[in-house]
Amino acid sequence: MIAFFFSLTALGAVAGGALLAFTIFGSQSAPQQAAGAAMALGLAVIPYIFSRCIQIAISEGNRRDENQRLLDRLDALTKAVSASGRPEN
Repeated sequence: MIAFFFSLTALGAVAGGALLAFTIFGSQSAPQQAAGAAMALGLAVIPYIFSRCIQIAISEGNRRDENQRLLDRLDALTKAVSASGRPEN
């Protein structure tokens, strides 16, 4: 899933670069250049934002799972120490 969105990001960056080049060389005025540059920026940035959001959501889920595993291990260790009769510090 991440690979698909990063491929989409790369495609958006290439399309944005092409649009920017066509805008710079084909426009007649500064407002046309500004509008073309804004559209090119949107083509490159918006897919990148989606890709990063998905990547962060997946890594957040993995982090949450790892934290739960660590808490389970800590609980098991605490029970083992208390069952052995040794005082806790």
